Amino acid sequence: MKLRDDELMGFAGLWHKTQPFVNGSIAASVALLAVQPFDVAKMRYQLGSKLGFAQLARKIVREEGAKGLYKGLDAGLARQMTYGMTRLGVFRTLSDLAKRRRQEKNRVGSDGCEDAAAAAQSVQLPLWEKGVCALAAGAIGAIVGNPADLAVVRLTADGALPQALRKNYKGVFDCLSRTVKSEGVVGLWRGTGMTVTRCMAVNLGQLASADQARDILENMGAKKGGFVSILGGSVVGGFVGAFFSMPFDYVKSQVQSMQVNAVTGKFPYKGAMDCARKTLGRHGPLRFYAGFMPYFLRQAPHAILTLCLLAELTIIEDHLEDDLEREMHKPKLHKAKRALFPK
Repeated sequence: MKLRDDELMGFAGLWHKTQPFVNGSIAASVALLAVQPFDVAKMRYQLGSKLGFAQLARKIVREEGAKGLYKGLDAGLARQMTYGMTRLGVFRTLSDLAKRRRQEKNRVGSDGCEDAAAAAQSVQLPLWEKGVCALAAGAIGAIVGNPADLAVVRLTADGALPQALRKNYKGVFDCLSRTVKSEGVVGLWRGTGMTVTRCMAVNLGQLASADQARDILENMGAKKGGFVSILGGSVVGGFVGAFFSMPFDYVKSQVQSMQVNAVTGKFPYKGAMDCARKTLGRHGPLRFYAGFMPYFLRQAPHAILTLCLLAELTIIEDHLEDDLEREMHKPKLHKAKRALFPK
């Protein structure tokens, strides 16, 4: 069955709206495969390990096998397909909306749809507006992805617990189902407040600073959407995001991985604020940066890979959309439709 022009346009419109979310999920998931061992190491440091990174890696491999370095990978992928997809998709959607509104307000561009769209994309948002978009995207993404995030923490921390306290989860779904049975559905959102705060800090430091650095590089002469601006912005975003979010990540991990005390029958912390207060009083402010190096080695490369891959996917797909739009104004329209949507 052949598609009419309006049907094809409908598909194109739907794809344009979902593209940031689909690309965000793909980019974040692929990047995770390269950095998962650092995430496992970061969790062990936050739970008190004093070993060097190489020693810790050898200990994990010796006790749990090579698969121990990828403990919680399934939960990590689930997290990227929920939290990662949502935060990146919402940030790009909000940023594009803000650009279009600013372009219309300033009466930039022309009345032609293609020219107006191009003019909107050329608008550079001020840092504060990028920050607002990043904060909103981080909060929404954190709420959507908290169950998977909780599973990541518990799966990666399980191997570091004493044998008697280990849950020996079979995977992300086993972890989530057992959490619901023991803590109720609301247990899947344990630590949500700190997760939201951390994710807002990550997004503010990572996405907003990456976009700002990219704009600065392009204003200095770098090619728009080129290798230098994309890589440079991603590197800046990776570092700033890691530095901003580390204290929040530490508290979040402590709250989500805490176990009931066998003697008192109570959790060690009442919540995120109680955890932060006790940690500061007992260990000082540097404790919040325990495991910063593996955390940085996990966060920065993941941010760089994610943002670079996201930018490349968007560029490739934008070119394909442009080719399709040009084809729709030629006699080869039906050939193009058949190629995209075969019978």
